[in-house]
Amino acid sequence: MVINSTTSSGGAPAGDDYNSPNHPLFLHQNDHPGLILISKKLTGSDNYSSWKRSMMIALNAKNKLKIVTGEFTEPAINSESWALWERTNDMIISWILNTITDQISNSLNFVNTACELWKELNEHYSQLDGHRIYQLSNEIVQLKQQQSSIETYYHKLKGYWDEIDAIEAPHMCTCTCTCENGKQIVERDQMKRLMQFLMGR
Repeated sequence: MVINSTTSSGGAPAGDDYNSPNHPLFLHQNDHPGLILISKKLTGSDNYSSWKRSMMIALNAKNKLKIVTGEFTEPAINSESWALWERTNDMIISWILNTITDQISNSLNFVNTACELWKELNEHYSQLDGHRIYQLSNEIVQLKQQQSSIETYYHKLKGYWDEIDAIEAPHMCTCTCTCENGKQIVERDQMKRLMQFLMGR
């Protein structure tokens, strides 16, 4: 439906077309609570960062990431869009729980919003980032090429590097640095990874 007034009492502007695939509250006819967005399941701290990255990609492809992150806020309960938001919110909660093991999801069944669910998972598992970085660093040290091809060895090593980068991303400096010191930091990181690669061969 299209609401013609300029603003609503909460959430998105009321002039939005809720039938448009570009709207966060739009649900496709094939969307249903049993939908599995990604094949991997969250089992704990060991795979949280990779699970989170995969879920963010899947939710963004569905145009639902803004609801999960809280960028698209819950409308007022008396607004015309609240019922549609509630339906979409419950759908997203189902999608997230479908990709979490029973041991974890059983304690999350009573979370009311997808945003709260996402924050709860992040608060619980992001505290374990330091432990996961230690595990990944240990895996890198122990990884050897042995009988595997150099391509297989490199991609496994790169997977560890990418996961560390994903964990550290929220804490990294995002300013554009063109000074010599900034270039040296990048070069040192590249050299360190080259040494890790050569040590495993």
